[in-house]
Amino acid sequence: MSKSNDVYDHVMGRLLSADFDFGERLLVKELGVQTGASRQPIMSALNRLSTEGFVKVVPQVGCEVIHPSHSEIADFFLLFAQLEGLLIRLAASRRTEEQLLELNIIQQRILSVIRMETPSPASYASLNRVFHNSMHQMAHSPLLMRKQRNNFNMCDFFITHSVGFTSFMSEAAEEHQEIIEAIADGDADRAETLAIAHIREIGNAVVAGLETQTPPSA
Repeated sequence: MSKSNDVYDHVMGRLLSADFDFGERLLVKELGVQTGASRQPIMSALNRLSTEGFVKVVPQVGCEVIHPSHSEIADFFLLFAQLEGLLIRLAASRRTEEQLLELNIIQQRILSVIRMETPSPASYASLNRVFHNSMHQMAHSPLLMRKQRNNFNMCDFFITHSVGFTSFMSEAAEEHQEIIEAIADGDADRAETLAIAHIREIGNAVVAGLETQTPPSA
Protein backbone atom coordinates (compact mmCIF):
# COMPACT_ATOMS: atom_id res chain seq x y z
CA MET A 1 0.00 0.00 0.00
CA SER A 2 2.87 2.37 0.76
CA LYS A 3 4.33 1.96 -2.73
CA SER A 4 0.90 2.31 -4.30
CA ASN A 5 0.39 5.55 -2.37
CA ASP A 6 3.76 6.80 -3.61
CA VAL A 7 2.73 6.13 -7.21
CA TYR A 8 -0.65 7.77 -6.62
CA ASP A 9 1.01 10.89 -5.19
CA HIS A 10 3.47 10.98 -8.09
CA VAL A 11 0.79 10.79 -10.76
CA MET A 12 -1.57 13.14 -8.93
CA GLY A 13 1.22 15.69 -8.55
CA ARG A 14 1.90 15.57 -12.28
CA LEU A 15 -1.80 15.83 -13.07
CA LEU A 16 -2.19 18.90 -10.86
CA SER A 17 0.88 20.57 -12.36
CA ALA A 18 -0.32 19.85 -15.92
CA ASP A 19 2.65 17.59 -16.67
CA PHE A 20 0.15 15.13 -18.12
CA ASP A 21 -2.19 16.47 -20.80
CA PHE A 22 -5.84 15.61 -21.34
CA GLY A 23 -6.02 12.26 -23.12
CA GLU A 24 -2.34 11.41 -22.59
CA ARG A 25 -1.48 7.72 -22.29
CA LEU A 26 0.01 6.64 -18.96
CA LEU A 27 2.42 3.78 -19.48
CA VAL A 28 3.07 1.35 -16.65
CA LYS A 29 6.66 0.84 -17.79
CA GLU A 30 7.43 4.58 -17.70
CA LEU A 31 5.75 5.02 -14.34
CA GLY A 32 7.83 2.12 -13.05
CA VAL A 33 11.03 3.85 -14.13
CA GLN A 34 9.90 7.14 -12.57
CA THR A 35 8.78 5.66 -9.24
CA GLY A 36 10.72 2.41 -8.89
CA ALA A 37 7.44 0.57 -8.36
CA SER A 38 6.39 -2.77 -9.83
CA ARG A 39 3.29 -3.30 -11.96
CA GLN A 40 0.94 -4.26 -9.11
CA PRO A 41 1.22 -1.05 -7.02
CA ILE A 42 1.17 1.03 -10.21
CA MET A 43 -2.09 -0.57 -11.34
CA SER A 44 -3.51 -0.17 -7.83
CA ALA A 45 -2.73 3.57 -7.97
CA LEU A 46 -4.16 3.93 -11.48
CA ASN A 47 -7.35 2.13 -10.48
CA ARG A 48 -7.72 4.51 -7.54
CA LEU A 49 -7.24 7.49 -9.87
CA SER A 50 -9.81 5.95 -12.19
CA THR A 51 -12.32 5.64 -9.35
CA GLU A 52 -11.74 9.31 -8.53
CA GLY A 53 -12.33 10.28 -12.16
CA PHE A 54 -8.87 11.44 -13.25
CA VAL A 55 -7.93 8.61 -15.61
CA LYS A 56 -9.59 5.89 -17.66
CA VAL A 57 -8.34 2.32 -17.36
CA VAL A 58 -9.33 0.13 -20.29
CA PRO A 59 -8.60 -3.59 -19.77
CA GLN A 60 -6.17 -5.03 -22.34
CA VAL A 61 -5.68 -1.53 -23.79
CA GLY A 62 -4.09 0.72 -21.19
CA CYS A 63 -4.67 3.88 -19.21
CA GLU A 64 -5.06 7.50 -20.22
CA VAL A 65 -5.83 10.85 -18.61
CA ILE A 66 -9.47 11.88 -18.98
CA HIS A 67 -10.42 14.26 -21.78
CA PRO A 68 -13.81 15.67 -20.73
CA SER A 69 -15.92 17.92 -22.92
CA HIS A 70 -16.36 21.56 -21.99
CA SER A 71 -19.96 20.88 -20.96
CA GLU A 72 -18.84 18.08 -18.64
CA ILE A 73 -16.35 20.42 -16.98
CA ALA A 74 -19.04 23.09 -16.62
CA ASP A 75 -21.35 20.51 -15.03
CA PHE A 76 -18.59 19.52 -12.60
CA PHE A 77 -18.26 23.11 -11.39
CA LEU A 78 -22.02 23.36 -10.88
CA LEU A 79 -21.86 20.32 -8.60
CA PHE A 80 -18.67 21.51 -6.92
CA ALA A 81 -20.20 24.93 -6.23
CA GLN A 82 -23.32 23.50 -4.61
CA LEU A 83 -21.40 21.34 -2.16
CA GLU A 84 -19.04 24.21 -1.37
CA GLY A 85 -22.04 26.41 -0.71
CA LEU A 86 -23.49 23.86 1.70
CA LEU A 87 -20.21 23.53 3.60
CA ILE A 88 -19.85 27.30 3.92
CA ARG A 89 -23.47 27.64 5.03
CA LEU A 90 -22.75 25.18 7.82
CA ALA A 91 -19.48 26.97 8.61
CA ALA A 92 -21.32 30.25 9.15
CA SER A 93 -23.52 28.66 11.83
CA ARG A 94 -21.01 26.30 13.43
CA ARG A 95 -17.62 28.05 13.39
CA THR A 96 -15.73 28.97 16.53
CA GLU A 97 -13.89 32.21 17.21
CA GLU A 98 -10.59 30.32 17.11
CA GLN A 99 -11.39 28.94 13.67
CA LEU A 100 -12.38 32.38 12.42
CA LEU A 101 -9.07 33.79 13.63
CA GLU A 102 -7.18 31.02 11.84
CA LEU A 103 -9.10 31.71 8.62
CA ASN A 104 -8.18 35.39 8.76
CA ILE A 105 -4.52 34.50 9.26
CA ILE A 106 -4.57 32.27 6.18
CA GLN A 107 -6.25 35.04 4.19
CA GLN A 108 -3.44 37.42 5.15
CA ARG A 109 -0.89 34.89 3.94
CA ILE A 110 -2.73 34.67 0.63
CA LEU A 111 -2.74 38.46 0.29
CA SER A 112 0.99 38.52 1.01
CA VAL A 113 1.60 36.13 -1.88
CA ILE A 114 -0.55 38.20 -4.24
CA ARG A 115 1.26 41.43 -3.27
CA MET A 116 4.67 39.99 -4.07
CA GLU A 117 6.53 41.59 -6.97
CA THR A 118 6.29 38.25 -8.76
CA PRO A 119 3.35 36.33 -7.24
CA SER A 120 3.78 32.56 -7.09
CA PRO A 121 0.80 30.66 -8.53
CA ALA A 122 2.00 27.48 -6.80
CA SER A 123 2.12 29.22 -3.42
CA TYR A 124 -1.32 30.69 -4.01
CA ALA A 125 -2.75 27.30 -5.03
CA SER A 126 -1.36 25.67 -1.90
CA LEU A 127 -2.68 28.38 0.42
CA ASN A 128 -6.03 28.39 -1.37
CA ARG A 129 -6.43 24.72 -0.51
CA VAL A 130 -5.54 25.48 3.11
CA PHE A 131 -8.05 28.34 3.14
CA HIS A 132 -10.95 26.26 1.85
CA ASN A 133 -10.02 23.33 4.08
CA SER A 134 -10.11 25.68 7.06
CA MET A 135 -13.65 26.76 6.14
CA HIS A 136 -14.67 23.14 5.65
CA GLN A 137 -13.46 22.30 9.15
CA MET A 138 -15.77 25.00 10.47
CA ALA A 139 -18.71 23.01 9.10
CA HIS A 140 -17.89 20.12 11.47
CA SER A 141 -19.06 17.61 8.85
CA PRO A 142 -16.27 15.08 8.14
CA LEU A 143 -18.32 13.22 5.53
CA LEU A 144 -18.93 16.32 3.42
CA MET A 145 -15.29 17.36 3.85
CA ARG A 146 -14.06 14.05 2.45
CA LYS A 147 -16.35 14.32 -0.56
CA GLN A 148 -15.23 17.87 -1.32
CA ARG A 149 -11.52 17.05 -0.94
CA ASN A 150 -11.48 15.02 -4.15
CA ASN A 151 -13.47 17.76 -5.87
CA PHE A 152 -10.72 20.23 -5.03
CA ASN A 153 -8.16 17.99 -6.69
CA MET A 154 -10.33 17.92 -9.79
CA CYS A 155 -10.85 21.68 -9.66
CA ASP A 156 -7.11 22.36 -9.50
CA PHE A 157 -6.56 19.82 -12.27
CA PHE A 158 -8.92 21.74 -14.55
CA ILE A 159 -7.45 25.12 -13.58
CA THR A 160 -3.86 24.13 -14.34
CA HIS A 161 -4.92 22.70 -17.70
CA SER A 162 -6.74 25.88 -18.72
CA VAL A 163 -6.20 29.41 -17.38
CA GLY A 164 -3.81 28.77 -14.47
CA PHE A 165 -4.13 30.44 -11.07
CA THR A 166 -2.47 33.75 -11.98
CA SER A 167 -5.44 34.91 -14.01
CA PHE A 168 -7.83 35.18 -11.07
CA MET A 169 -5.80 35.23 -7.83
CA SER A 170 -6.61 38.86 -6.91
CA GLU A 171 -10.32 38.57 -7.66
CA ALA A 172 -10.55 35.27 -5.77
CA ALA A 173 -8.86 36.80 -2.71
CA GLU A 174 -11.41 39.63 -2.71
CA GLU A 175 -14.20 37.07 -2.86
CA HIS A 176 -12.56 35.17 0.02
CA GLN A 177 -12.75 38.33 2.14
CA GLU A 178 -16.47 38.71 1.49
CA ILE A 179 -17.04 35.08 2.47
CA ILE A 180 -15.03 35.56 5.67
CA GLU A 181 -17.17 38.55 6.61
CA ALA A 182 -20.39 36.62 6.00
CA ILE A 183 -19.14 33.73 8.14
CA ALA A 184 -18.07 36.15 10.89
CA ASP A 185 -21.55 37.70 10.85
CA GLY A 186 -23.17 34.28 11.02
CA ASP A 187 -25.06 35.08 7.81
CA ALA A 188 -25.49 31.56 6.43
CA ASP A 189 -27.57 32.63 3.42
CA ARG A 190 -25.05 35.21 2.26
CA ALA A 191 -22.08 32.93 2.97
CA GLU A 192 -23.62 30.16 0.87
CA THR A 193 -24.51 32.52 -1.99
CA LEU A 194 -21.01 34.00 -2.07
CA ALA A 195 -19.34 30.58 -1.96
CA ILE A 196 -21.42 29.27 -4.85
CA ALA A 197 -20.74 32.39 -6.92
CA HIS A 198 -17.01 32.13 -6.13
CA ILE A 199 -16.75 28.58 -7.49
CA ARG A 200 -18.96 29.28 -10.49
CA GLU A 201 -16.80 32.25 -11.50
CA ILE A 202 -13.76 29.99 -11.47
CA GLY A 203 -15.63 27.38 -13.47
CA ASN A 204 -16.64 29.96 -16.07
CA ALA A 205 -13.01 31.10 -16.37
CA VAL A 206 -11.80 27.52 -16.79
CA VAL A 207 -14.29 26.72 -19.55
CA ALA A 208 -13.62 30.02 -21.32
CA GLY A 209 -9.90 29.34 -21.16
CA LEU A 210 -10.30 25.87 -22.62
CA GLU A 211 -12.46 27.19 -25.44
CA THR A 212 -9.67 29.52 -26.53
CA GLN A 213 -7.16 26.67 -26.58
CA THR A 214 -8.90 23.84 -28.41
CA PRO A 215 -12.30 23.03 -29.88
CA PRO A 216 -14.63 21.17 -27.47
CA SER A 217 -14.12 17.41 -27.39
CA ALA A 218 -17.02 15.21 -28.37
